[in-house]
Amino acid sequence: ILGPDGQPTAAWKREHLTTITPAYPLTLAFPPGTPVTKVTCHKKVAESLKRVFQQILDHYGSVAEVRKARMHLFAGMYNFRKISGSNRLSPHAWAIGIDIDSAKNPQGKPYDESKGMMPKAVVKIFEAEGWKWGGKFSGKRVDCMHFQATR
Repeated sequence: ILGPDGQPTAAWKREHLTTITPAYPLTLAFPPGTPVTKVTCHKKVAESLKRVFQQILDHYGSVAEVRKARMHLFAGMYNFRKISGSNRLSPHAWAIGIDIDSAKNPQGKPYDESKGMMPKAVVKIFEAEGWKWGGKFSGKRVDCMHFQATR
């Protein structure tokens, strides 16, 4: 998996990663405003992630409503790195974890829907596709912006 530089090899990337086009336009959460037209993810989650984006669009009914709900604010997916404070690879390293609206859902902040955090409808959409929500992680690990594929 790793080359001499400590990063995944080109062969591993070719075998495991793909790029999808989301059902609606995304924007980088940081720096804000940069358009995102493609998302790199693991091949095993690509179809599920496409369905998730489509279901989010269907739920809100328009791109304008998706934007109002802040579900277009993409904070990352594939990022080869370890879990903070751990020696284990992050789900992002495997391209099976995605972060959305990091500003309203900072890591370590307990869920509070009244503060505009992750909409429960979006959580249900991801969970119906077999993704685990970081808002249900315990203690300091709570991560309401984060979803990771589990099947």
